[in-house]
Amino acid sequence: MKMNKAVAAAAAGMIAFGAMFSASAAGIGYVNSNALLQAHPKMQKAQLDMRTAAQKAEASFKSRSAGKTDQEKQQIATELQKEMDQKERAAMQPILSDIMKAIQQVRQEKGLDVILEQGAVVDGGVDVTSAVAQKLSK
Repeated sequence: MKMNKAVAAAAAGMIAFGAMFSASAAGIGYVNSNALLQAHPKMQKAQLDMRTAAQKAEASFKSRSAGKTDQEKQQIATELQKEMDQKERAAMQPILSDIMKAIQQVRQEKGLDVILEQGAVVDGGVDVTSAVAQKLSK
């Protein structure tokens, strides 16, 4: 008897949660973050800078690793990879920050509760990628 009450209470809670989620489903937007990255005005320069840095790192590796043991070469490669990772983070951080600000602005303007990545949405929601891209181009 107690088990039936617990099951009934759990089922009622799940139904209430489902109803609450359904009521707020209209407030869900989604974006294609890859498209936003490519649309960002600073992205081409960042990509060019990273290609240049990668070429310099490769040249540095070749010159520094000449005549070294495999272990020393691995150490040089690891060091250069850390530097590349740092440069990539420094180049991408302002771009990602701009995209997040634009997403937040669009979410507020459209009265959405949440904006998800496009791949996380199975059905429904509103695509706000173009609205965010317009904010980025200003």
